[in-house]
Amino acid sequence: MTEPQSYAPPPNARIDLLTFDDKASALSISLRGGEGSRDVEARAISALLGAQIRHEQVVVIKDASRTLDYGTLAATAAMGMPVIRKSSSKDATAINQHLDHVVALRVDGVPEVWYLLAQSFNFRKALGPDAGYSSELNLRAFLKRLAAFAANATKDAYMAAMIDRKDLPPPVDSLIDFLRIASKP
Repeated sequence: MTEPQSYAPPPNARIDLLTFDDKASALSISLRGGEGSRDVEARAISALLGAQIRHEQVVVIKDASRTLDYGTLAATAAMGMPVIRKSSSKDATAINQHLDHVVALRVDGVPEVWYLLAQSFNFRKALGPDAGYSSELNLRAFLKRLAAFAANATKDAYMAAMIDRKDLPPPVDSLIDFLRIASKP
């Protein structure tokens, strides 16, 4: 069964590794599933885009006053009976939300949007000795360097806010939503 067209993402490729070659004024980019790396001249980068992606998860918080009777559990398990715990009316639900950062490049002559997910990107390889121990500081340092490297590329509101340490635009709901936005000329 194929996915409906409205849910299909636009052409894209995930960046596994990106390094700066200052002498050649080019980026060396390895894409997931691709062979080797591709050199991209700084002037060929037409746009730098980014967003936060909202992830929400409903979590059931168990009633702490209900403790497990280990004697009953051992006897029940020894008899081979299944252990069934019913939820109580004292159980509560909470929404756990976190935000992931995504960054994309549009490159002249390339039909796909190339993107990276900050939480799994290797900033140490990209930044070298300038990398630190804070993911957020590494992301900001990487974006500053990328923006300076591709100075002629257009930058969206997210990129400007991250570089200038301003308030970020509202998050998007999914990676597919971001890729749709990033693929528009």
